[in-house]
Amino acid sequence: MTRQQEKPSMNGTTNGHIPASKEEKKPNILQRVANGIIWFFETGFEKIGTFMATHPWKTILTATVIVGLFCIGNIKFGENEDNSVIWVPSDSELMEHKKYVDSVYPSTTRFFYLILVANNVMDPTTMYSIYNIYDNITAVTSDSGNDYSSICFKSNGNCLVTSVLELWSYNSATIGGLNAATIQSDVNTITTSPMYSSPWEATKYLGGRTTSGSTITGAKAAYITFYIDGTNENNKTAAIDWEKKAVEKAKSLQEAGIQVYYFATVSRSEEGGGAILKDVTLLTIGYFLVILYLFIVFGRLNCVEQRIGLSMAGIIVIGMSIGFSFGLSSAAGWDYGPLHSILPFLLLGIGVDDMFVIVGSYQSLSHHELSLPLPQRMGKLLRHAGVSILVTSVTDILAFGIGATTSLPALKSFCIFSCIGILGLFGLSTTFFLAAFTLDIMRTEQGRNACICCYKHKPDYKPNNCSQRNLFNIFLRKCYTPVLLKLPVKIVVVVISVALLGLNIYGFYSLKQDYNENWFFPTDSYAYEFYEKKDDYFPGGGARAAVYCRNIDYFNGKARFDNLYMQLNSSQYIATGSVDSWFHSYTAWLGTNPAAASGKVDASLYPTNEANFVDLLYTFVTTEATGMRHAREVIFDSSSGTRDITTTYISYQHLTFSTASEEIVAMEATEASVNGIFSESECFTYGRLYLQWYTNKVIKIELFRNLGLAAACVFVVTLILIANLWTSILVFSCVIMTLVDVAGIMHFWGLSINIVSCINFVIAIGLAVDYSAHIGHCFMTFVGDRNERVRATLVEMGNPVFSGGFSTFLAFILLAAGKSYVFITFFQIFLLVVIFGLFHGLVYLPVLLSWIGPSAYTSADRRYKADDPESGEDNKESKLQGHDNLAMKTTVSVNK
Repeated sequence: MTRQQEKPSMNGTTNGHIPASKEEKKPNILQRVANGIIWFFETGFEKIGTFMATHPWKTILTATVIVGLFCIGNIKFGENEDNSVIWVPSDSELMEHKKYVDSVYPSTTRFFYLILVANNVMDPTTMYSIYNIYDNITAVTSDSGNDYSSICFKSNGNCLVTSVLELWSYNSATIGGLNAATIQSDVNTITTSPMYSSPWEATKYLGGRTTSGSTITGAKAAYITFYIDGTNENNKTAAIDWEKKAVEKAKSLQEAGIQVYYFATVSRSEEGGGAILKDVTLLTIGYFLVILYLFIVFGRLNCVEQRIGLSMAGIIVIGMSIGFSFGLSSAAGWDYGPLHSILPFLLLGIGVDDMFVIVGSYQSLSHHELSLPLPQRMGKLLRHAGVSILVTSVTDILAFGIGATTSLPALKSFCIFSCIGILGLFGLSTTFFLAAFTLDIMRTEQGRNACICCYKHKPDYKPNNCSQRNLFNIFLRKCYTPVLLKLPVKIVVVVISVALLGLNIYGFYSLKQDYNENWFFPTDSYAYEFYEKKDDYFPGGGARAAVYCRNIDYFNGKARFDNLYMQLNSSQYIATGSVDSWFHSYTAWLGTNPAAASGKVDASLYPTNEANFVDLLYTFVTTEATGMRHAREVIFDSSSGTRDITTTYISYQHLTFSTASEEIVAMEATEASVNGIFSESECFTYGRLYLQWYTNKVIKIELFRNLGLAAACVFVVTLILIANLWTSILVFSCVIMTLVDVAGIMHFWGLSINIVSCINFVIAIGLAVDYSAHIGHCFMTFVGDRNERVRATLVEMGNPVFSGGFSTFLAFILLAAGKSYVFITFFQIFLLVVIFGLFHGLVYLPVLLSWIGPSAYTSADRRYKADDPESGEDNKESKLQGHDNLAMKTTVSVNK
């Protein structure tokens, strides 16, 4: 199967002949299977390339129409940014609990918060300044004419605003007449709010406290919460408008000696989402940097051989693959999520890499191949490039395909979008881009200008000499490969690689799981500053949750509810005094108000039957001051003619935890305590932040599962497509080392395992394959001793691999100045992937191949010749003067 013909090196010189007397060893059955696979793919790609180049315009038109048809699916485009839905498995018990709680206790309350910082907020003058700030906020009116009183959530007939000011019922005259002694006395002695008849605790509303014994004598910060009613869509719209106006007002508030920090429910989407949009702008600039880089690398800096049109075709291919991905995914019913914004840049990195391989393969065609008619020439090009692109595309698709099996809806959707996008890239690179490349070669052979294609240069046009030299290839041939292949350098490379691996295995093992909602706010935003101050002055506010009960015999459940109250109060994960049990308050009221329950309780002051239990409870939560605060916690149903209890909840507050792992343990321990008393059908635990904690619990399992399965698939695919066990093992080892090194440095860089880093890691699997797979496959196509084959591989494939990595780096380099956590993490992880991927692909793997690389394919016939001239001057009289020969360092005379 060998062809005895001259082969060019990367700089266009002749590689020489392969001896006809080459000794052949009879292949075993595995080698024959491998040879058959290689022959099948190479022959198939050669036929495809020849056909596409024979009909370039038809190919471009057909590809455009097909992609356009798939883009019609975008009419079903849907977006879902509800974190409670997209990050929690839809079939989990927690989602069932969420649906039930949302149906029975719909979350309609919205909030506006203030943190006011001063030398001492308990000073009478400062206290009145705080009242002025409160008064300014309540006076805010939205564009639709709504003030706070029209949209507030009411309690005891008053708009609910919790703060230290409620001790004096927000009365201007009273607060203006306060002195220091009165403030200190009231703060330390009042335990029930005069306005709302609810428990009042100074530590919730005063931060940075100074004390004398147990007496609070001063405080640095005051916390005010405005409760807003968003019961229906009209109320919600009015509430959002008011919140935006309140934020604007808070920005302008100035009171002597007081710093104002503010946050509203609407801020979460406005500040978090706004940060991502700002950083998308940086990524867009990076996109243009990549386009500029393509202009430089694809062609040569002269009027004819500059490939502006081909560079634009490459960008169009990436755009079409994005449209193909979005159209087909949307048609299939998959929603666009908040992290899908990085998809275009993932496809940019992978797509540009494929295009560099195609252009680099054309540069490596032999004199004989370059003398063939253009369609056959492009067939030979795709014969060499097709398998290499297929290897990386299939491994990328499988890596994301494994990710698509996750139980997390957002990750599943992202991986499906990615799989379809990469499939589109592969198809368009081998059709649309190849056809565009064919047309561009036709243009250069006709001597037409790169920018003004209708202008044809004169027959005696000669490009400048500088544009005919590929300096990077000369560097690879003359400087890089000779140094890399010296024995001391090889030893140093292996030692560094092993040392990095050992260090980063430790880092990987030490990588912690952590997540903080504040990370999603830009560091220069008012939302970020608010939460920084909240952590400084009010750090005790852990996650709130509750035990929800249904389908239970409350009357006969006293022992179990008493046990629940005791266990929650004694839990090491729940804040002391935070358990608020309607059942405990109810039985305490019965014990202290026997007259109110006269005739309906027994000697132990407990209701005599279920009907009395329900009637007395209804009286307690609707008429008694101590019970009215529990009214929302107990839902009654009288539709059957008798009053029944349908659903109740008992609330509690967790401590503040420093890591996600501690949060998961707390959630599971609390759930276990409840399940030890009630069955799941009777009572369950649920809190809004449990959704986030559950995601953190699942994400770590999903990460290691996806990494393991994806790694196995990568190995199997490279084994099938590279068709050599030993090369596949070496390539696989580079992929694993890259991932371990990235994970290890993540630990030393202060990153953690969370939603964002997990998604980036899935992407990293796909990208890490590309850098090594191209080198491994190319090595198998050269004959000679191992060092010669490594030199030839680096000269031919080093430039495309480096260019692919560097262009990916250019796409996200500006994110180093980003403000959103999503894109900063994206920059950090992708920077590591590019650095370690290129190191293992262009440094470590060549060293391994030079020592223990396997024999070449039996069909391989290309050989490296060390004494090739570098200048290309010997080729001036080449018969290819009328051809577009990117590989040759010659003085081209167009149409001569």
